[in-house]
Amino acid sequence: MKKLRINYSTLKYNLLILFTIGFLSQEIYSREIIFDIKGNDFTDTDAIVSILDEIPDNPNIEYTNEIIRILYNSNLFSNVEVKLEENKYSIIVKEHPNIDKIYFKNNERLKNDDLKLLVSELNFTKFNSSSLNLFISELKKIYESFGYNNVKINYSEIEYPETNTVDLNFNINEGKITKINKIIINSNNFIPNEDIRSIIKSKTKTIRNIFANNNYKPNVLENDQYLIDNYFKKNGFLDVNVSTKIEYLQTNKVNIYFYIEEGDVYSFASIDIDDSNIILTQSTRDKINDTIDLFLTKEKIFSIDKVRNLKKNISSIVMNSGIDYFEIQILEKKENNKTVNIYFQILPIIPKYTNQINIVGNYRTFDKVIRRELEIVEGDAIYDNQIKSIRDKLISLNLFETVNLKKEEIDENTVNLIIEVEEKQTGTFNAGLSLGTLDGFSIVTGLRERNFYGTGRSLDVLLNTSEDRNQFKLITTNRLSYENDADISYSLNYRQDDFSKASSYKLNTFTSGIGIGYKINDNITHNIDLEYALKDYNVTNSATVSNTILNSSGTNVSYLIKNNLRYSTINPGFISKSGNLINFNNTIETPTSSNNGFVKNQIMIKKFYNSDNSIYGIQGKFGNIFSLNNNDILNDDKFSLGGRSLRGFDNYGAGPRNSRTSYVGGNNIALLKLDYSYEITNNSNFPFYFNVFNDYGLLWENKTTPTQSDNNIRSSAGFGIKYYSPIGPIGFTWGFPLMDEEYDIKRMFLFSVGNLD
Repeated sequence: MKKLRINYSTLKYNLLILFTIGFLSQEIYSREIIFDIKGNDFTDTDAIVSILDEIPDNPNIEYTNEIIRILYNSNLFSNVEVKLEENKYSIIVKEHPNIDKIYFKNNERLKNDDLKLLVSELNFTKFNSSSLNLFISELKKIYESFGYNNVKINYSEIEYPETNTVDLNFNINEGKITKINKIIINSNNFIPNEDIRSIIKSKTKTIRNIFANNNYKPNVLENDQYLIDNYFKKNGFLDVNVSTKIEYLQTNKVNIYFYIEEGDVYSFASIDIDDSNIILTQSTRDKINDTIDLFLTKEKIFSIDKVRNLKKNISSIVMNSGIDYFEIQILEKKENNKTVNIYFQILPIIPKYTNQINIVGNYRTFDKVIRRELEIVEGDAIYDNQIKSIRDKLISLNLFETVNLKKEEIDENTVNLIIEVEEKQTGTFNAGLSLGTLDGFSIVTGLRERNFYGTGRSLDVLLNTSEDRNQFKLITTNRLSYENDADISYSLNYRQDDFSKASSYKLNTFTSGIGIGYKINDNITHNIDLEYALKDYNVTNSATVSNTILNSSGTNVSYLIKNNLRYSTINPGFISKSGNLINFNNTIETPTSSNNGFVKNQIMIKKFYNSDNSIYGIQGKFGNIFSLNNNDILNDDKFSLGGRSLRGFDNYGAGPRNSRTSYVGGNNIALLKLDYSYEITNNSNFPFYFNVFNDYGLLWENKTTPTQSDNNIRSSAGFGIKYYSPIGPIGFTWGFPLMDEEYDIKRMFLFSVGNLD
């Protein structure tokens, strides 16, 4: 066994090294940075040190400047001095006073509670120029959002040095609300001014829309500029430039000028698929290419909305092929020849799963109203395509000013989905009037609420009164279920019609119904309704009234099934200038009804085209009604000709009748209207149109042949003037019958205010 030998000289050397290291460590520790802060009588020292970031390991003179900068920016101190002495920073501060109490005077539009809420949101607790200016600036922005653009805010302070606090007194001169006097649109005139006016939120007050909010709000104007820019780009004007100018008038009103440089319209050059990751099968690629080819044959003018709709169709094809986790990115490339190449890049994604779905900002709208629009629930996979789709659906509800969706990462596999919404005003009240030689004087008032008590249910109330007609209608609509986008509606309708001049009877009708409506796509909607109707016929002249009405005098019960299929691409606004409309309506009165039932079908077709200052329009209508039990159809269910449907003839003026005060109508109708309108005011804000027209109409077939009946075509031609004035549309029409019968009732001149259809 070896003996352990100890080298004492080596041991002494090692102990010396260990002692030296320990001494140096102690010296380093003793040189730890020290902050000596003075003058902070009302601010905690640790709180001040916590503000400082990126403290260097070794004290240096450069960091003294950084300390001064950080403490000044904290808005806690009016003065900061810093000195470095070895490892100690000596800091002397002078604190800003704390705000103890705030008083407001002459604030009528904003109440004290509203102002205190702003104080809390801005954390306005220190009296310094930065915080004070921010508070006044934000307060002015709030006033501007209500139309107060000339508000003046003054303040005074009372200082309490012993406590380093102040009381603030704000005196607010709100001034008057700034109103919009005129909206002037200057553009290259590729898109009509009326279309632009229909999309902006800034409005002028006219007799036609006396309840319009014409307050001038800078934030609304800024949004209008975005809406116009976006609208032009959607219609192919990718180089559009929109600017505004405000002209302040002495009457506390403003004129708003929109200057629009539209540029050239772009068209589609090509659309290609990039599947470099090879996630598609050949058959799927073929289907996508067929869809693209069909798209390019129909669409020439570039529109990002059209591209997005095409993207949805391609996404559906990919999902139907069994691929769930993918995303499609749209890449655009503008060419010098004013065309756009589109690339759809299809990429695989690794899905993440939703842990929670949190909804914020819906102080009025119930969570369930938002959740029923979602395509996912907690635990489902989520990807960007879904988020975009959810946002679009929530915006389409027209309940929210803004909608933002955020993903909050929990871990590499799960996220929380946060839906932030800002609610908007959803109730509107409308009132209008019309005056004309056909309908006389009529008043229409309506109330609409799109989010009744936060349930997402809409409520529409309409009151229409005129010399020959009074109507009250109430409709409420809500989503049918969480699983689909169909809406269910309930309606009550009471109507009084006076046909005594034309057909010798009066009719009171009460209906109640339930219906389901849904969108097939962006342009096609379908509605189906079930109605219960009570009709009360009151004969005013038994000698001239038709036998069918005479035999039905009194109360009649009807059970109705109605189908309506509508396709429309007509432009928004008061003046129809472009697009197509096809509307098919089918009504079945069941055989259990008082008059043993009927089937009524009618289709209406409209097409509008515009070029320069000209509008070309063609409208057609075809209809048929037949009894299920070979009975005579009641007059109010038959078709009629005259008035606006056949200009140059009176209401119920053309077609079968027994006498001048006993109009019968017909079981079949064919109608064609041709119009050409030319704007003679060169794109005015309130345009004049010169109109020429040619109308054709035919009514035929009745079970009981009327005294005066034939199967001859009626036609007319004429001209007129349409003026879209500040008080509403005004029309003058002179129609001249070209083909008529001697018993027809003519009306060559028509005048109308408020209704030019």
